Amino acid sequence: MALIKEHLDIEPVVKPGSTGQFDVFADGDKIATRAGNWLTRQFGAGYPDLDRVVDLLAKHRADSNPK
Repeated sequence: MALIKEHLDIEPVVKPGSTGQFDVFADGDKIATRAGNWLTRQFGAGYPDLDRVVDLLAKHRADSNPK
């Protein structure tokens, strides 16, 4: 969350979900989600790369606000 605030000056909002759920939304659009199957999740894997999430949020912002 600090990366998002630092790079995009957006204040992220955290909402509880189901156990192991990790989804990133921007303006109602799902930007990133936790992948993998039951086994990989048991080992804590499947989370999206945080730098990639920041890039996707920046792209979504640019696409939503064309100049």
